[in-house]
Amino acid sequence: GLRDARSPATRARCAAPRARRTGRGRAVGLGGRRQSEAMARTSEARQLLVGVDEDSITPQELRSNFRWFAINFAVNHGVVTTPLVVATSVLYHSAAYTGNALLNIFTVLSAFLFAAPAVNVMGLKGSILFGMLFYCAYAGLFCVAYFVGQEQRTAQLLLFASGSACGGVAAGVLWTAQGSYFARTVDLLHQKEGRPRGELTSELAGSFASMYLGCEVLAKVSWSLLDKLKVTGWITALVFTSIGVVAMLLQTRVLALSTAGPPAKWTAKIKAAAALWRDPCVFLLAGINLTFGFSAGFMNGYINGTYAKPQLGAFAVPMLAAFTALLAAMSSKLFGVLAAKVGKAKIVVVGSLSFFCIPFCFFALSCCDDWGWWLMVLYILQGVGRAVYESTGKGVFADFFPDDAAGAFANNMLQNATAFAACFFLSDYLKGPTLAAIAMTLSLLTPLGYYAAYRIRRSQETPAASAA
Repeated sequence: GLRDARSPATRARCAAPRARRTGRGRAVGLGGRRQSEAMARTSEARQLLVGVDEDSITPQELRSNFRWFAINFAVNHGVVTTPLVVATSVLYHSAAYTGNALLNIFTVLSAFLFAAPAVNVMGLKGSILFGMLFYCAYAGLFCVAYFVGQEQRTAQLLLFASGSACGGVAAGVLWTAQGSYFARTVDLLHQKEGRPRGELTSELAGSFASMYLGCEVLAKVSWSLLDKLKVTGWITALVFTSIGVVAMLLQTRVLALSTAGPPAKWTAKIKAAAALWRDPCVFLLAGINLTFGFSAGFMNGYINGTYAKPQLGAFAVPMLAAFTALLAAMSSKLFGVLAAKVGKAKIVVVGSLSFFCIPFCFFALSCCDDWGWWLMVLYILQGVGRAVYESTGKGVFADFFPDDAAGAFANNMLQNATAFAACFFLSDYLKGPTLAAIAMTLSLLTPLGYYAAYRIRRSQETPAASAA
């Protein structure tokens, strides 16, 4: 019990500075906390704009995020790209052919010139949302073109051509961003789990492919069923567009992963493709891509519009397209196994024969008046040929250009899209037998070109082996 002997006035004078110091200390502490909280909020806002803290993401969260990304991507792509298949059977033929050709031309231009700058500026998530938005614009303008009717030929042509340009821009950006998003997810899982990259790539690719294919088939079958139920076509197109918009909005929840490596230059793909043009093999192997592209355009354009719709009904067109995609998916796995056992050359011949038999039916079997459901044979042949293209055909390019995969697949895309666009443009001016003759010629040249490329590679490898 010691007592302070100072007077009350003295004690008050001594306590005042101490109180002021304590008050200032509390004020400074409170101000510091507020400043820290503000900085944290700013950091969180910036992180939402430019990305996420990838170090804190768990493998389970990455896998869940990838599933969310894949299913919304697949739904959007499945419903908004159905116009490519049905356009020639529901629109004025010039509008349909021109629009489908422009879709492929703008896809190439977008992928080669616009995709890299878009990803650099908007990031992976922003580019994905941009692509999905422009896909919806494509589907929406197709819906309006369908609504105005074939009587308004000029309006329908302008609407569908504009929409197809939007779809092409969307495809170039979206598929570039999708590939980078896929690769970044694999990178992060590899870092966090320590599993081999090849194993992770196969797992995620299989998961993505199953969702992508499932939604593509479901969308086309759904269109067929709605048409069979006599639902007005433009209303079906509006429903599909709305579903695409919903998938795009749901995609906003996906994580904003960063891009790996330095920003890509807008000329990167052009330079990569052009760098291989000195190698004759890139042109000798073009038959694989040109044949598939021209044959796909021939089936989606001329066969659908001239035979499938008049004989089977409009509902059969997307149904047959879904069947072709499903058959190709199942057959590609079989051809992958066979190629490992018997070599890719024999599988390339099988694919070429499948594509050859489609136009051959025109000349040998007087195809295709009154064939009815026997038209299914043509779609089976197209499915088998597509399976070879998707599996063995792309593997051939990877084998011939192991040190320049980017350039090889840039040329792969360029050749395929060029043939697709050329077929649609020519379909508006040439007769069916002429188109069939072009497709037949390309299919015959494919194995010959492959053999010539193989001989060139062997001749290049032999001196190198001797020198070693």
